[in-house]
Amino acid sequence: MTPDLDLDTLRLLVAVSETGSLSAAAAHRGISQPAASARVREFESRWRLAVVHRSARGSRMTTDGEAVVSWARGVLHEVDTVRASLEALTARRRAGVVVAASLTVAESLVPRWLGELHVRRPEVQPVLRVVNSETVADTVRSGQADIGFIESAVLPDGLAHRQVGQDRLVVVVAPQHAWARRRAALSTTELRAARWVLRESGSGTRSTFDAALGQQPDVALEATSTAALAGATAAGVGPGVVSEMSVRAELELGRLVAVPTELDLARPLTCVWRGEERLHEAAGDLLAIAVEAASTGGPGAEVPRTAP
Repeated sequence: MTPDLDLDTLRLLVAVSETGSLSAAAAHRGISQPAASARVREFESRWRLAVVHRSARGSRMTTDGEAVVSWARGVLHEVDTVRASLEALTARRRAGVVVAASLTVAESLVPRWLGELHVRRPEVQPVLRVVNSETVADTVRSGQADIGFIESAVLPDGLAHRQVGQDRLVVVVAPQHAWARRRAALSTTELRAARWVLRESGSGTRSTFDAALGQQPDVALEATSTAALAGATAAGVGPGVVSEMSVRAELELGRLVAVPTELDLARPLTCVWRGEERLHEAAGDLLAIAVEAASTGGPGAEVPRTAP
C-alpha cells in the first residue's frame, strides 16, 4: 500500500532546500530542530530515500531530495491555490445572500427582516429579487437564490419549507363602488359574477383567490404590482384582491374600502430553500429572523439549517 503524502513534511523539505539548514527550516516552520529531524528521518524511512545530507557545514538536499522538492513545490502550490479558493468562496457565501420574495412579502416584511440581519451581520450584502411566488420557487430551485419567501398555500415541489407567518387577502373597492356600502358578506355567487382587478397568474395572491372562488375569475385588468392594482381599483376599474397589510394605508385614508365576503382568504407565508443543501450562515439567520418576527417579535428562536 502506497504511503500518504505528508504535506507538512514536504513544506519542511522545501524550507531546508531554501535555507540550507535544518534548524533554520525548523524555525521557519515553527517546530523544534529535533522534531524537524525526526520528520525527515520518518519521511526517508517511509519512502526508502535519502533526501537530506547532514554535515557540520549545514544540511543540503541530495539528488533525490532536490527531485522531491521540485515535485513538492508544484503540489504545495496547487494545495495552497485550492485552500485560498475555498476560503474566498466561504467568505463570499458568508458575506452575501440572494433572497427571492413574492411581492407582498418583499414590500411589507422583508425590508424589516433585512434590517435586523444588518444589525446582526453588518458585513452581509443581501440581494433581493422581487418576483411572484411561482418564480420564487423556480429561482431557488435553480440555485439563483439561496432562500425564498412565498405567499401561496400551494407548496412547491422539491424544496424544503417552513411557515414564517400568515397573511389575509381582502376584497377592496373604490369608495364610490356599490359594494363599498355593503355590510353583509358578499356571497360566492356575487363574487363570481364580478369583473376583477387581480395579480397575474403565478402569484400567491392570484392562486389563493382562484382557489377560494372555486373557478377562474372574470378579469378586467391584471397587474404585476400592488401599487398598480390598488390604483386601478381606486379608479373604479373593478374590485380588487390584495393583501390586507399591503393596502393598510389606503384603507385608513379611505382611498379603498374593504368588503366582507364569505370566502376564506387566509394564506400562509412560507420560506423555501433547497433541502439537499445546508443553509449558509446569512440565509439561516434570515430564516431565524422571519420566524422570530412571526412568533415572538424578537430574537431567540433557533432555526435548523437543514430541511425539517
